[in-house]
Amino acid sequence: MNARAYLFSAVPILLWAATPLLVTELAAELPIFQINFLVTAISVVVLSATLTVLGRWRSFAAYSPRNVGTMLLLGATGMFPYTTLYYLAFALAPAAAGNSNIINYLWPVWIVVLAVPILKEKLSWRKIIGMTLSFAGVYVIVTGGRWIRVQSEHLPAYLCAAAGAFFWGLFSVQNKRLRFDALSAMLLYNLAAAVCFAAVAVLASPLAWPSPRAWLLLLLLGGAVNGFGYLFWILALRAGDTARIANLVYITPFLALVYLAVLRQQPITAVQLLALALVISGPIVQHRS
Repeated sequence: MNARAYLFSAVPILLWAATPLLVTELAAELPIFQINFLVTAISVVVLSATLTVLGRWRSFAAYSPRNVGTMLLLGATGMFPYTTLYYLAFALAPAAAGNSNIINYLWPVWIVVLAVPILKEKLSWRKIIGMTLSFAGVYVIVTGGRWIRVQSEHLPAYLCAAAGAFFWGLFSVQNKRLRFDALSAMLLYNLAAAVCFAAVAVLASPLAWPSPRAWLLLLLLGGAVNGFGYLFWILALRAGDTARIANLVYITPFLALVYLAVLRQQPITAVQLLALALVISGPIVQHRS
């Protein structure tokens, strides 16, 4: 795999690791669906500005109405449910944000699984064993290391994180299959998701005006983490092997734990490290030469 693919994947890894920290901070002040809408709307503005600066608006001329409709549909059925479930997991259990984030990183496993029927990539026994180890890591989180007893306290958050993982895996694989221009496609994905979030935010709960600090966090989450993080993720998938790139992102939940430990004083536990060890051992087994 070429060096460019590794460089592209490093950007979302560093940015996405900040998501649990930023969302839990925002969820203490704003309704979660309002956060979803504002973050996605900011992503639309940032991506629009990027298209303008780079002179890339002409790329839309190559798309048929069918292409545009496909991208809007993918944003509504992929990015919208994924972000909804992902952020909701943090809002439901802020104290377990690190655990929910680990569970959410089942989506690289779903990429490997869904790449078989959609992209016709091969599923070897080594990949199957690797995926089994990754699921075992999630099991450790859900049981709290007690092996049989499921921790019901944070179970709704964990289920949201797991469901979101499936949608993002499907979204990523469809992106590689369709191969639209990454920048213009990401703009339409976010636009479709923003419309969905606006409707849900108005219906779900009363709206609140963000504080200056909340606006700063929203700008970081929408502009950097989402706007450019998702863009570089699509570029990374296109530049390298799907399974290998997907497995690199397993570094992200560990970085998220570090961010939470340093900035939120949430200690990194032995159970979390064991779960991460299992999750990371999955890709090691898959690519052992």
